[in-house]
Amino acid sequence: MRYLFRFMIVAFIFFSSATFAWSQAAAETDETLKRFAVLPFAVHGPDQYAYLGQGVQTMLTSRLKWTDRFEDLDRSTIAQVVASIPRSQEEALSAHAALGVDYLIFGSVTILGDQASLDAHVVDAQGRDTPQSAQVALNDLIPALEGMAREINAQVFGRPQAQTPQQAQAASPAGPVHPDLIYNEYGPERTPYHLNPDILYSGAADSPGRWRSQALPFASLGVVVGDADGNGRNEIFMLTDNKVLAYHAVDNRLMPLGEYAAPLRLQCLNINLMDINGDGFKEIIVSAIMDETPRSFILNFIDGKFVLAEDRIPLYLNVVRIPPDYRPTLIGQRKGRTRLFDSGVHEILRMNGQLDLSRALNLPQGTNVFNFAFLPQDDDFKVVVADNKDKLRVFSSNNTFQSVTEEPYAGSSLGLEVDESFPGIRQDLDGDMMSYYYIPSRLVPVKLGQGASWNLLVNRNISLSAQFFARYRYFPQGEIHALFWDGINMNINWKTRRIRGTVVDYGLADVMNDGRTELFVLVNTHPGATGFTQRRTVLLSYTLDMDAEMEEGFTLDMGLN
Repeated sequence: MRYLFRFMIVAFIFFSSATFAWSQAAAETDETLKRFAVLPFAVHGPDQYAYLGQGVQTMLTSRLKWTDRFEDLDRSTIAQVVASIPRSQEEALSAHAALGVDYLIFGSVTILGDQASLDAHVVDAQGRDTPQSAQVALNDLIPALEGMAREINAQVFGRPQAQTPQQAQAASPAGPVHPDLIYNEYGPERTPYHLNPDILYSGAADSPGRWRSQALPFASLGVVVGDADGNGRNEIFMLTDNKVLAYHAVDNRLMPLGEYAAPLRLQCLNINLMDINGDGFKEIIVSAIMDETPRSFILNFIDGKFVLAEDRIPLYLNVVRIPPDYRPTLIGQRKGRTRLFDSGVHEILRMNGQLDLSRALNLPQGTNVFNFAFLPQDDDFKVVVADNKDKLRVFSSNNTFQSVTEEPYAGSSLGLEVDESFPGIRQDLDGDMMSYYYIPSRLVPVKLGQGASWNLLVNRNISLSAQFFARYRYFPQGEIHALFWDGINMNINWKTRRIRGTVVDYGLADVMNDGRTELFVLVNTHPGATGFTQRRTVLLSYTLDMDAEMEEGFTLDMGLN
């Protein structure tokens, strides 16, 4: 009996301790998850920077999220509850109580010339205010916001500082890690992308997941991939100065299918693939000039042979996805009388048996048929324009300028000669006296996964000292970047390893006809000491392994415009 009593006492103590520990753990779990709200920031400065109010809100919110620790209040709820930005401590406490959060973040951005002042307040439930401020050059606003988010995470939220890549590498175990997993380090949701081991870092040419074709004995200008003859298999169409060549990828080699030779006086500019007349067969659309006058042409590919469907079209041609449904649309532009491009980019329709200009697109000034793309943003969109300095300019849907990238993008090797004696040429070239206008490479909007943000695929050709030779310029190496709009500027989501040679063209398609979508990249080898006549063409492909997550309707056509 004595031992039974002792056992009951011990059991009671153990049960009580366990119950207390469980209750304490549950209480701690409830207390661990906290909520915060970031209000739109007030913007003091020119009207063109008004978008920064919501941009700062979005950027800070994404960087203050902490899974299972700090949860953000959605913007729609904030907008319904708080009508204006607090102007006093009393208004801040009132907004804090109305939102029912643990922390309220609000502030302002002041723009004076090329300088920006950033001020933020972090108010807790007891009314304690932790102010943050920074004064930087306008171009350094994004790094300043990054730094401010780090300070709030560390000082207020008690979040450990993220490791640098060097620290992470030193702390990582010596054993292998999953080779196909990389992280969207800069994206708003920080979601893992099952992309490819050859994306983001540099490495050997024979890395898993990357395929490299044999070197073809010519320099190329562009490539498209798609089923042009309706046989259920994708063809690869490459463009040179005056030829279109068709290939199949067979047993890890490019096997020739056919060739179309245009007149030698014709200079091809770009290539697209689109079903123009709705007959189920995609036409090959080539924009070209002859004697500085547009002379574009259209081909069909039937039974392994090219058929000229239409030529001598007096328009520059391209294909873009146009809102609101973002279907591929044929667009065109005439040559100006005294300048390279006529004013206005238009949709193209067939009228009286011929392709002609139709509805004009509402685009920012300085846009031409080759240098823009629409980037969807929820129910809105941005217009991204590659300018003459190889920078990406971002405009709102009503053509208000919002930002320009610091890094050069979309640089190409193909230039159109510009007569500097023409009146008005300075307006075309942003005030610079240039003898060539270099046609930008593609701007390709993509959405890689359900619920993911839209990205823009674009090349970044890299050269410490870009060399200019007549019509062409050459780059010894390049990368493909996937950029996203972070509310303030275009930011890097992911990128390929460094590619040796000049990146010419790229897109997404089932290149190998194995049911998987690849990122394909067309590269001209850098001539180096071998001379410019020794340039070769190489096609690279990167398996993405994301088809299960790709948006319906955007799997195989994203690389075509």
